[in-house]
Amino acid sequence: MNDLSVAVVGHANAGKTSLMRTLLRDSEFGEVADQAGTTRHVEGGALLIDESKRLALFDTPGLEDSIALLSILSDYFPEQNVDGIERLNYFLARLNDYPELQQEAKVLRALLNNDLIFYVIDLREPVLGKYHDELKILSYATKPVIPVLNFTQQGAENIQLWKDQLARLNFHAYVSFDNVHFKFSDELKIYQKMQTLLADKEAFLDELIKLRELQWAETFNSAKQLVANLMIEAGSVRYQTDDNESAIDAQTTLLQQSVRQAEAHCVKQLLQLYQFRQDDLQNHELPVQQGQWALDLFSTDNLQAFGIKLGGHIAKGAGVGVAIDIAVGGITLGAAALSGGVVGALWSVKQRYYNEIQAKIKGKRYLCVDDATLQVLWLRQLQLLGTLQQRGHASFDKITLQNSIEISADNLPKKWNRYLRKCRSHPQWSSLNKQAYLDDRSKREALLEQLISEI
Repeated sequence: MNDLSVAVVGHANAGKTSLMRTLLRDSEFGEVADQAGTTRHVEGGALLIDESKRLALFDTPGLEDSIALLSILSDYFPEQNVDGIERLNYFLARLNDYPELQQEAKVLRALLNNDLIFYVIDLREPVLGKYHDELKILSYATKPVIPVLNFTQQGAENIQLWKDQLARLNFHAYVSFDNVHFKFSDELKIYQKMQTLLADKEAFLDELIKLRELQWAETFNSAKQLVANLMIEAGSVRYQTDDNESAIDAQTTLLQQSVRQAEAHCVKQLLQLYQFRQDDLQNHELPVQQGQWALDLFSTDNLQAFGIKLGGHIAKGAGVGVAIDIAVGGITLGAAALSGGVVGALWSVKQRYYNEIQAKIKGKRYLCVDDATLQVLWLRQLQLLGTLQQRGHASFDKITLQNSIEISADNLPKKWNRYLRKCRSHPQWSSLNKQAYLDDRSKREALLEQLISEI
């Protein structure tokens, strides 16, 4: 196994385990809490490149008393010119003399046994003497060190102070990486900084960077497909009911349940895709409203589907006339309506809208999800997706799907109405319908790709 190993070190509660969780995409790794010294032993995880290459990461306990440790190390060999590694090994060989520094000893072993060190800094803390001592101890290991500036939003006012202090200690290859407010570009910068410090591992890290970029892009593409598919499912769903209040209420409840379940399933898949837990979400129930299904027999899409060219005045008028007559069960077509191949259009209309026409004649009603609900549904998924793209795996805040989303034309795809008409015209595209069947597969796939491109 061709490994590159990294020790993640720093003062207690600086965010070491949080960094591990975010890089590993594992919200269950280790234990994260607001109390010092949560990590009591060294824990490891790895980013696999292939079967023979991996980046191994090791979480370490916090350096709780760096001042005392540095004092002890500095007192060794007062009359001799001894380097830092010898001081560290001398201390570890006499660890029984320092039972109070067992945690620090675990960190020192990790420094000596790994190729590189991530030094995690909590920017919410001012630059104190203990941090200066920690950096001095790290330098004894003679390993490359990358300071990782954590909590960049909450500690923004201390960023420059920390950068100045790091520069004085000759640490210039630092990176900003907020474990809560995640940016994938910041993760890539960590690997790029590693390349500058480990010239012999440049190709290894280049492979890792390309793999992580590919995985991130594939995750995003899969997420967009889930959202687009949900919109087709919800936009195409349609329930038939008798035209009376009790029947309409019963079918409306079933319609609402099916759409809410579809959204819940999509959300669950999105959380799994980005490797978050289901209980990370604080969901608000989608306020599904029902609308009436209009027989859109005269839309541009449908007329063209029946072979009626809109450029022809007679054909256009005849198509409308035929549709109206069929819908009401009449036979009042004149000779003009039967000319120009309109008989074929008549048969197409009847076949395509047989169920709709029958329902109209028998006094039935179709229910669908109204436009306002679909707009909220679309924006909720985009809101969730945007949150998952920028959420660290150490975040404690609940993800919230808001119902009260302010909708404007700028929030929706420019062709929203066109997409909706296509869904409305193809109820067979939705598996939420009781008698769903999939025809026009290529058309559904085309619409899916168009919706994906809008995300």
